[in-house]
Amino acid sequence: MKKTAFYLSIYLISLMSSAQVGINYAGGTSTKLDYTFLSQSTNNDDQIKGSKYLNDDFARGQISDFNDKIFAIRYDIYNDQMEFQAGDGQIYVMNKNNVSREIVFLDSKTRYKLFDYISDEGNTKSGYFLILKSLGKYKILKKNRIIFIEAKESSTGYDAPHPATYKKTKNRHYIVFDNAPGVLIDTNKKKFSSLFKGQEKDVLNFIKKNKIKLSVDDDLIKVLNYLNPK
Repeated sequence: MKKTAFYLSIYLISLMSSAQVGINYAGGTSTKLDYTFLSQSTNNDDQIKGSKYLNDDFARGQISDFNDKIFAIRYDIYNDQMEFQAGDGQIYVMNKNNVSREIVFLDSKTRYKLFDYISDEGNTKSGYFLILKSLGKYKILKKNRIIFIEAKESSTGYDAPHPATYKKTKNRHYIVFDNAPGVLIDTNKKKFSSLFKGQEKDVLNFIKKNKIKLSVDDDLIKVLNYLNPK
């Protein structure tokens, strides 16, 4: 409890000192960082089971643009957005205009970076990723994932109804070629090897020979090390 109170006091002191900088209020604008933050839209998750956040509580974090400040940040995985709590208690959402931005959670030492990627719908979007490995012209990224399951009423009167639920599911992996948008890594070996034009057979042989599992972090790093020998 004492440790929690200590961290909360640090949040309030550091955030109160910067509360007038970088917040886009509903009735006005900030001074220096108005282009960086957007007001959070109102939502009500009280009736939804589970959580859409990496962690429900705000944690100490830094934003690469402002390394001299400590923010109270949490990651909304479902909506793929970073929230921060200002000194006035209001919660705001960072926009994604700055694709070079990194968010570092200081206690867990977890680092998220914005990348463009191809969505399931085939559109280019910006999202937050963990960088597993960056080597040569390739980057292997990992994306947390939470899905929303609609509420289901009882169909017979005997079966139990199911509430609307946020559910954590398997992380996804993406690969970035040069500066192109990230592409989802298919766990099918042939489909994955087809991403490497002119090297398909070589990559496929390496995967089979080394019993690579394309859903495993360390195995994907092995593939990248193979493609970029020192």
